[in-house]
Amino acid sequence: MMINIATILGNTAVMLALSRARRAPSHYPLASLVLADLLVGLLVQPLAAMRELFVFKLNHTICSCWSTMDVLCCTASILSLCALGWERWHGITAPLSRARRGRRARRLAVLVWPVATLVALPNAFIPSPRHFHPGELEKACTVNINTGYVFFSITLSFYLPACILVTLYGFILRALSAPPSIRAHRGRSPYHEPRGHDLNNLLNNNALQKSEITSANNHNVANFILRQRRATRTIVMLMALFLICWTPYFIILPLDSLYDCVWEVTWQWCTWLGYMNSVLNPLVYAAASPSVRRALHSSLTSSSSRNVDVPLTPRVRRS
Repeated sequence: MMINIATILGNTAVMLALSRARRAPSHYPLASLVLADLLVGLLVQPLAAMRELFVFKLNHTICSCWSTMDVLCCTASILSLCALGWERWHGITAPLSRARRGRRARRLAVLVWPVATLVALPNAFIPSPRHFHPGELEKACTVNINTGYVFFSITLSFYLPACILVTLYGFILRALSAPPSIRAHRGRSPYHEPRGHDLNNLLNNNALQKSEITSANNHNVANFILRQRRATRTIVMLMALFLICWTPYFIILPLDSLYDCVWEVTWQWCTWLGYMNSVLNPLVYAAASPSVRRALHSSLTSSSSRNVDVPLTPRVRRS
């Protein structure tokens, strides 16, 4: 119950915070990830907890819907992480194309759900073999361990996206190792040919202007690198957290479908470790993302001002 309540409250708070913050390209896949975690808390965890604690039976339709939503939300989570990693990579390599990145990130965030549905929907129609050990009580709903479907689903919902995430992480590290320079473009004034002391004044002014521009460029580049590294740290933490929480489950699932060798207590620990990912993700958003943290703080402290936009950067805040 504590895990379930924490999942719902944490992801609801982050979803409200994202709705109040100024739109950034990364907010679209992030909102998709939050939605997946929220659906886990609303539709998956309650029945998962009850079937561990009580002995009861449900009809096939309810069980199929529950197990399908379980696969759907897990697949949507990791696909949203892939979309978030893709946007982060483009945010580093093409920081000025914000509008185009926003459109592509929005399309990717929307595309996550049809793809996840295609992976999860066969679960409702493919029958699952049932194995019961001596003395074991039959649970209300069982995980689909049909071997063909298990390898189909884990490939598309975990192993292939995990490889994409690791590859994107490598691209991000390589891009951060050589950040693009931010150039200041300036025009020329139509000066006439200088003479005497005018030439000295002009040279001094040019030297001062060049020094100021160089200082401003260095400051811009430093701020750019700091923002990109902070945003990259968020996606890396989310990726690592997802892999730590869900890898044990996706190891025992194919093993059990092939050999029926996994103990019930192992299933419980690995399943709920995966569900804990939905609880921990909001903490990562709040700890590692300044924009989400400010919007979350605003949502919790100023509920009366519902339509206030929360700036993303100190420069926007000063304006």
